Amino acid sequence: MLIGLSLFALSRIARATPHMIYDDGLAAGWENYSWATVDLQATTPTHNGSSRSIAVTYNGWTGLYFYHPGQSTVGYTYLRFFVHGGVSGGQHFQVYANRADGSESPAIAVPLPTANTWTEIKIPLTSLGAADTDIVGLTWQGTQSGGQPTLYLDDLSLSNDESPDGPVLNNGLLKRSAAPVDGSSGVVVRVQVSDPQGLGDIASVTLNATALGRGQIGLRDDGRSNDGTANDGVFGTVFTIAPGTPRGEYTLIVTARDQAGHSSTLSLGSFVALSSPGGNVPAPLPARPAWGTNEWSETPGEDWQVNSGVPWDYVYQYITYGWETWGTNFVRRFVDQAWSKGYIPVISVYLMLGVTPGCTDEGAACYANKLQNATTVSNYLASLAQAASQATGNKAVIFQLEPDFYGYMQQYRYANDHPQPDDPATYPVALNVSGYPNNLAGFGRRLVDVIHTAAPNALVAPHASMWATNNDPNNVALAEVSAMAQHTAAFINAMGGAQSDLFFVEWSDRDAGSGLRPWWDDTNHTLPRVSRAVLWENALSNASGKRLILWQVPAGNLSLNDTCDHYRDNRAAYAFRHPRDLYEAGVIAVLFGGGADCMTSPSTDGGFIQAQGGLAYNPPSAPTGLSANVPAGPTVQLRWNENSEPDLWGYRLQYTPLTNTLPVTVDVGPANATQFVIPSAGQWQVTAFAYDAMGRLSSSSNAVTITVFVDAVHVYLPLIRR
Repeated sequence: MLIGLSLFALSRIARATPHMIYDDGLAAGWENYSWATVDLQATTPTHNGSSRSIAVTYNGWTGLYFYHPGQSTVGYTYLRFFVHGGVSGGQHFQVYANRADGSESPAIAVPLPTANTWTEIKIPLTSLGAADTDIVGLTWQGTQSGGQPTLYLDDLSLSNDESPDGPVLNNGLLKRSAAPVDGSSGVVVRVQVSDPQGLGDIASVTLNATALGRGQIGLRDDGRSNDGTANDGVFGTVFTIAPGTPRGEYTLIVTARDQAGHSSTLSLGSFVALSSPGGNVPAPLPARPAWGTNEWSETPGEDWQVNSGVPWDYVYQYITYGWETWGTNFVRRFVDQAWSKGYIPVISVYLMLGVTPGCTDEGAACYANKLQNATTVSNYLASLAQAASQATGNKAVIFQLEPDFYGYMQQYRYANDHPQPDDPATYPVALNVSGYPNNLAGFGRRLVDVIHTAAPNALVAPHASMWATNNDPNNVALAEVSAMAQHTAAFINAMGGAQSDLFFVEWSDRDAGSGLRPWWDDTNHTLPRVSRAVLWENALSNASGKRLILWQVPAGNLSLNDTCDHYRDNRAAYAFRHPRDLYEAGVIAVLFGGGADCMTSPSTDGGFIQAQGGLAYNPPSAPTGLSANVPAGPTVQLRWNENSEPDLWGYRLQYTPLTNTLPVTVDVGPANATQFVIPSAGQWQVTAFAYDAMGRLSSSSNAVTITVFVDAVHVYLPLIRR
C-alpha cells in the first residue's frame, strides 16, 4: 500500500499554446537533418519582428528536414508557418510528416510563395495524416528538377483552433503506465471536464483506444466509473488491451464534445502495451514486486536497512578487483549478514576494470586489451571463483555480472571495423580453458559456469545496458526500441546469458538534479521518458527469456535541494507508483542506491525511500462505502468508494449466504462497481477487500445484506462486469 504519493496526474489544459518548432532558432528536441542548402540564422527577411529566419535553396528534390525523436501532435490541429518568396517567388515545394512507425505522410503542395511577401500557411494535420499521433520529423521538399531561388520560412509551429465555447479537459489521470496484452488487466483513466455552458452541454467524453483494439471507449460521470462523485465533472472508466495488440508505446487521447459539436482533446501521455515477459521468476526469489538497497553495515546498530524497519527483500554490495584484501572472507561475511537479516544478497561483480593491466579510461578498448592477456583472464576468473566459493549455502544469492562490461563489448562490436554486432564469437579472448572457445562467447559462458559450479545455490545475472547498440531508447524512433533490446538480448545470450538465471538493467547511474544526466518525464509526454525504458525492458525480457532486476535506481526525490548527497530525481517515486507495471514488463525487483560520490543515497534522501518502502510492504486500506441496489431478479449491482493508493491492484468481493456455508470470493479488477448474479434465493452478506501490487489484502469493508427471491439459472464466475 502506498499513501502520500500523488497519482499519475496530468494537469494539461486542452487549449494548449502553440508548440514552436522554429522561432529565431530550432526549439529544444528538434534537430536539423536537411539535405537542401539551409541557413537557420538568416537575418533578412524575418517575420513579425523576429531576428532570424530560415533560408532554403532547393536543388532538385532536396529538402529541409527537422527531426525529433518523438513529438506528440495531440491537442494541435494545424502545421502553421510563414513563407517568403525572396526576390523572385514562385518556388515549388511540398510538406510531409515523418511518422514514428517510419512511414511518410501524404505530401501537401504549398501554394507558390509571393516575391518579397510573407504569407501564412496552415496545413491541417488530418491532411498530413499526422493528427493525434507521434511524429519524428517534418520535411519541406523541393518538387522541381534543377535549382530554385532562395525562399524563407519563419515561425514554424503546431497550432490549434479550438473554440472558446467548447469543453475544456484538465487533470487527466492514468493509474497505470503499462499493462499486459491480455484482455483482462484493467487500467483506470480519469479526466476533469468543464464547459462554458455547464456540464449539461457535454455530449460525450471518449478515450481513443483504437490502437489497443478497443475502439472509442466512453467515460462516465456517474459515480460508478472510478470517477468519484456523480455529476461533479470528473469522468472515468476502466479499459483493457485487446489480445493480439502489438507490443509498443501508444499515445492515449481523451476527447470531449459538446452539444454544438465543439471538441477538445487531452493527451494522457504514452502508454506501453506489454508482451509476456521472458521465462519465469527463479524459484528462490519472490514472485511479486520486491525491493532493496545497498545500505547495510556489519557494525551493530548501523545497518540502515535493518534500522529502517522495512522488510526489504534484497541488499546489494559491489566487489572490485582486490576485494580479497577487504578483511577475512569479505563475500562470506556479506552473504551471511544478509541471510541473517532476512535479505537475499546481491553481489555486484565489478572486477574487470581493476584487474591488471590497468586502463586510463573504462571502455570497450580497455576491456578488449585486457581480454587478450592470458594472465589477466586467468587472474580474473580466479578472483570470481573465490568470491563464488564464499557464497555457498542453502539460501539464494545473486551474482550480478559486470555492470557496463557487456554493454561496452557490444558497443565495441558496433564500431566500423567490427561488422558482426550480435556475435561475440567473432572477438578473440585468451581464455585457454578446456571446453570453451577462445572468444568472447566462450569467456561469457565460463563466467556463468564458474559461479554455478562453485556455488550451486547462486543465481547468475549478466548486466544489460540500454546504450549497448550505440543508441538510447529515448533518442530513437519508437520503431527501433524493440529491435535494440533484441540485439542486446542476442549478444548477451550468446556469451552465457542463455545459461544464466536473470538479467540486470539500469535506468541511470546519477541523479538528474546533479546535472550529469537528463531528467526523464515521469508523465510520459516528452522524451526522455520512463515509458520508453519500460518498453525496452519488456522487449529485452521477452527476447532473452529472462526476468530482470532494476538496479541502482537513483535515490533522489523532488523535496531535496540539489547539493552533494541530496540531489533530486523522480525515478524512485515513479517506481513506487508503478510497481506492477514494472513487474509485468519483466522487472521482478527494484534496488535503490547512489552510483557515484555525492549522489543521493537511501540514507541521505530525507526519509523518502524508507517511508515509501514501508508503505509498499503494508496492505491497502479497506474499501469504504460499499452499497448495493435492489436486486433485479438474481442480479445485483454493487459500488464502493475507490481507494486512493496508487499501487492498488484491484478489489475482491466475498459473498456468503446467511446460512453460514463457505463464502465465495472473486476478484473484479480495479473498477469500483460491478454487477453479478447471486446463485440462489435467500439472504447473502457481501463484503469487499482491496489488494495491492504486491498481493497484500486489506481488511474487510462494511458488509451489506442482499435478499434475492429467485434462483439463478446459471452461476456466473467471474462476476459479470459492466
